Amino acid sequence: MGTTIVHSVLLFDGNTTHQDATIAFEAESGIIRSVTVGTKLQATPDASVIDGKGCTLLPGFIDSHIHCDAPGVLDGGEESGISQAALRCGITTVCDMHSDPVAVKRWRLRVANEREQALQMGGKVSMPDLKSALYAATVSHGYPKSLLLGENPSDELKATINSWPSVTEDTASEYVKNSKENGADYIKLFQEDCKCFAVPTGCVPIPTITLQRAVTAAAHAEGLLVLAHANSVESSELVLDAGVDGLTHTFVDQYPTTQIVQKYKETNAFLIPTLTALSTLTGEAQDFRDEFAKAAERKRLVDPKTLELMRKSVSWSDHGVKFEYAVESVRVLRAQGIDILAGTDSMPGLNGTALGPSLWMELAMYHRLCAMSTLEVLRSTTSVPARRFGFDDRGVVEAGKRADLVLVRGDVVRDLQCLWEGDGILKVWRQGIEATL
Repeated sequence: MGTTIVHSVLLFDGNTTHQDATIAFEAESGIIRSVTVGTKLQATPDASVIDGKGCTLLPGFIDSHIHCDAPGVLDGGEESGISQAALRCGITTVCDMHSDPVAVKRWRLRVANEREQALQMGGKVSMPDLKSALYAATVSHGYPKSLLLGENPSDELKATINSWPSVTEDTASEYVKNSKENGADYIKLFQEDCKCFAVPTGCVPIPTITLQRAVTAAAHAEGLLVLAHANSVESSELVLDAGVDGLTHTFVDQYPTTQIVQKYKETNAFLIPTLTALSTLTGEAQDFRDEFAKAAERKRLVDPKTLELMRKSVSWSDHGVKFEYAVESVRVLRAQGIDILAGTDSMPGLNGTALGPSLWMELAMYHRLCAMSTLEVLRSTTSVPARRFGFDDRGVVEAGKRADLVLVRGDVVRDLQCLWEGDGILKVWRQGIEATL
């Protein structure tokens, strides 16, 4: 494999746009060699040259919240098929927020093996890169253990759930060190009070702020970021007070308060709203689910079973919960300068989600409902998550960075729908190697 050159293209580099750009990158190194504007490179005989006129080139997308393994949830299909849909939607990196380390290792091995095979045999790649928290810092009988077990769990499910951590203040440091040694890229907390679910409040043990501070301090001492699950304002405030770096959901129990906005500003925490997942929780925004299920069907991205699940909703929220609260939180926090990172909470078999198309839906929600410009929306899935997670090798189109790239027909900056309408995504490269579309 030699050099690939894309010329005469509209470039969104992760931050801003450039007309008539030329980008050269290599499969062997997986690195972008050069980026020029208004100057075409002299192609070598072994170079693959692509005329990008009428197209937009962007950094590979990052879905900042997924789960590659979902015990207790309906079977969502074969793992590689699920991940292939993500890459075909332009997602070159996914951030897993709680999964079996065995599943994570298997995914990462496939990614490494298919790259090596593609380099040797001249083939293509099919899976996005995977970052992961491995197992989150779950507590004894806490969320989501008790809810997943339900009333009549199978022996297999009980064994799986019992293998999860039961972290205490005394074992917080050990848990973090073990996670890091086993390949965790960051640490994930669960702060769930069940106020937003159709279950009795207090039905599961709630981690204390003392515990969350202990885990957070241990993670920071090891150089790891800490992210936290919370669905209510009260739980969000607690983990912000504990010192987390970001939240993996916004809240749906009330409109944003002055106090919660101030805490975000004081801590400089970022937000992964997961409006896709929250809308399926409340059973609202059915028009979005229908639209992106149609797009997934038109592009032949998912199997019939996943397509059916995309159109459904979980509808498992308390009566006082509203999707509008989540939307307004993004509007307000974004206006106050809080970093918004696009993530979907997609997982195999979860109603209303599908890894890949759900990111398109999430981006559309930011643009149509949350007053975010197309540039802000595109940054939320490229340069902003790369910067906030510390993924310094990706998220932007610059010389020396990973050649994770997406080529789309049309001007995506003017019309976000170019991602899923018409010809849509024409090519995707992960580390300089073309993906199977």
